[in-house]
Amino acid sequence: MRLLSRLRRWVPGIPSNEPPLSLAHDNWRAWSAWRARHQGRLDAQYRLQCEVGQAAGGDGWPGWCGLCSRAVHFELPSAARGADANLREELVCPGCRLTSRNRGALALLTQDLDRAQSRVYLTEQASAAFVWLQSAFSQVEGSEYGLDASSRPRLQGWFEHLGGRGTLVERDVTRLDFTDASLDAIGSFDVLEHVPDYPAALGEFARCLKPGGRLVLTIPFLDGEERTLVRARLTADGGIEHLCEPEIHGDPVSGGVLCFYHFGWDLLDACRAAGFHRAAWVRTWSPREAMFGLWTLVATR
Repeated sequence: MRLLSRLRRWVPGIPSNEPPLSLAHDNWRAWSAWRARHQGRLDAQYRLQCEVGQAAGGDGWPGWCGLCSRAVHFELPSAARGADANLREELVCPGCRLTSRNRGALALLTQDLDRAQSRVYLTEQASAAFVWLQSAFSQVEGSEYGLDASSRPRLQGWFEHLGGRGTLVERDVTRLDFTDASLDAIGSFDVLEHVPDYPAALGEFARCLKPGGRLVLTIPFLDGEERTLVRARLTADGGIEHLCEPEIHGDPVSGGVLCFYHFGWDLLDACRAAGFHRAAWVRTWSPREAMFGLWTLVATR
């Protein structure tokens, strides 16, 4: 608790746009070997994670937002209510309004990109993540899926309320309308688990990226499992067969969308089979930026 108290009081005084500290692991065996060598370190990190909410309380977690380049208190509403802290979906920066998951993913997505020339696609549009990207880069495209006469005006209004510019575009990630090798980077944040034919989506991402282009994914990841857990699948007649208790995730278009997968390390093999030259799971541990053991997949075309 003494170390946690020191971390909570420490606010970095030197501005930095460097990405948060991350370690990449490109296969299950490499991760298992690393984990065995550093189990004490991981155990200590876990104990610290369990205390973040209590240490932050209603004041939030003091640190540094690399996207905003300023010291902030990251918001943790659950802790303020006395509930269990959600360190992935909270720790929101009061400036960019992005969660720890999105801040970590965007740092990896935008690293070394040219803000004027790089062409970036995000598989979402009516979101704080897309609006931030649109404000920071000149050539950004996004999309939503499942828009209809009822949801489109509502979501368009929300997009504009967030500060977004332009009209919402609908795209199916398994049949993208971009030309071959036309994008420098693609970000897909908690989308792939809702795509029954996710290998088709990976193939489309690879097709659309330029050689050396980057794909950054956040998804439900079972870091202790080599194989992906299939929670549901489509049947031949177009129905859905549930193999686990149905898991519904919040969605701005429909209000809820079924989760088909919790991915394992074998998703790296699927990325390589789709045409990516390199793929790795990246684990970010940076209390300074309020990122506590976040997993993000990064693949290079």
